[in-house]
Amino acid sequence: MRIVHLADSHLGFSSYSSLDQHGQNRIEEMVYSGFEQAVEKIVQIHPDAVVHAGDVFHHVRPKIKPLVIFQRGLQQLKEAGIPVIVISGNHDAPKSYSLTSPFRLFEGLRDVHIAQRYQYERFEVGDCNFHCIPFCLEPQDYLDEFEKIERKGRDVLVMHGLVESLKNRKMRSVGEHELKDSLLKSDFDYIALGHFHGQTPIAANAWYSGSVEYFNFGEAEDRKGMLLVDLETGRAEAVEVRPKYMIDHPAVDCSGMSSEELAECLLDLCREDEVKDKMVRITLRNVNRAAYRSLDQGRLNRLGSAALYFKIKPEFLDDQERVERPVDRLRLHEEYARFMEEGAFRELIPRAIKDEVVAYGTELMRKAVQARDREAMDASQ
Repeated sequence: MRIVHLADSHLGFSSYSSLDQHGQNRIEEMVYSGFEQAVEKIVQIHPDAVVHAGDVFHHVRPKIKPLVIFQRGLQQLKEAGIPVIVISGNHDAPKSYSLTSPFRLFEGLRDVHIAQRYQYERFEVGDCNFHCIPFCLEPQDYLDEFEKIERKGRDVLVMHGLVESLKNRKMRSVGEHELKDSLLKSDFDYIALGHFHGQTPIAANAWYSGSVEYFNFGEAEDRKGMLLVDLETGRAEAVEVRPKYMIDHPAVDCSGMSSEELAECLLDLCREDEVKDKMVRITLRNVNRAAYRSLDQGRLNRLGSAALYFKIKPEFLDDQERVERPVDRLRLHEEYARFMEEGAFRELIPRAIKDEVVAYGTELMRKAVQARDREAMDASQ
């Protein structure tokens, strides 16, 4: 038996404030497009079943469009004669028994099996039993629900959460639960996991399929797509849905660069053929603030006009100095005077009143430090 394993579609996700010509969020539309391409790829492969390991939707109360996109995908798979097994994840599961799951809309569809009620459910498809543990309200519930499983012969476990061995990769998303490594039993033919967005093996028989899409730049190096799993051999084969489209450039050291050199550096990194329809971030370290401000901002905006999303992230030299250089409280008035002098130099403070402002502020700082020292002395007695 062959199954396709995917997860974390997050239909309805939108971010980065990038709009197309129709006023639609470009990232949200990219997510819909990726899901549709994944369904088309599954139909081409024509497995014996497809497993979605949670987070079909990004919100527990999805808008109409993500519901329609999902319904359309289910219909395509049904027409192709491919059974579907789905569990709810931390994003698309209600966090209370009193709320209604969006998956209730898809109950009763032939060959569509959905585990959504915070409890273990078993679905029999062909000669295989799919043991599904959807999002649970409490971490302990996963162990309790796992104890209900009875092996039937050919068994696939489907769960959503972050396994202990990946706890350093926490995503800090709503309802994120940790799954005990003890749940990853070797006697399952396969364990299909969802939640972690990088395609990752956890054990010989356990995989995160990863997501098809990139949702933040922390995922720039993740492998994306789906998995085609042969339950006879246990082999999991990566299935790419579309080429990599997120680029997070290694940070560029801009120490000593003039504005002209900065511009040349950015032009080298932003060639239209390389950034077209991609999400791109460029980090510039040790940047001279004055040199960066001298760049033609309109030209900077045009550099990434072909990109799906484009971000220049400057890290200025003077910001680093403020963080790294400790401030001596006894010399705080001197720090204030130096700061005000710089402000006057940048014409933020009229020179006519600069001396009076510095003198008045310096005296206030000196008195504040003295008062604080007296309070500390009184408290210690």
